[in-house]
Amino acid sequence: MNILYISLLTLSGLLQLNVNPKPTFIAADQYCNARFGYCINYPAAVLTPQEEAQNGDGRRFTNKRGEVILTVFGRLNQDANGDPMTLQQQFAQDVTKLEKASASTVISYKKKGTNFYVLSGTKGSKIFYHKMIIKEDAFCFALLEYPKADKQTYDVYSKVVFDTFK
Repeated sequence: MNILYISLLTLSGLLQLNVNPKPTFIAADQYCNARFGYCINYPAAVLTPQEEAQNGDGRRFTNKRGEVILTVFGRLNQDANGDPMTLQQQFAQDVTKLEKASASTVISYKKKGTNFYVLSGTKGSKIFYHKMIIKEDAFCFALLEYPKADKQTYDVYSKVVFDTFK
């Protein structure tokens, strides 16, 4: 009886170890943009960098299925007329753009600091995190979007990716 009980406990413990394994983030690589001066770490085991944009403003990263998951880029902090934009103006523009993108878009988190803002929520079947930081006379953006089905995987990565976006 003791052997059976110990065997069941051991088997139960082994099964529990594999029920919900959490992925670990290994910041295996970093992308730094020479034009706008921002850097970001990304999980090279999960995301593959694509060619940098021809104008040098940023780059996209795809997962193994070829989906664009992470996009980083910078642009001068000017409106369409070439007039300077404030962080508040860019924030309002991005919120409006997201809200008008689709009836299924829900912004569930907004945070604004003196030189950054973060927006997150859902767009239909996707989760999104958008962060903007100011680097001198430029707005720099990191946009992470992934299927809700991949939430467990990408939630681990999103914190590290956005904490390193500087």
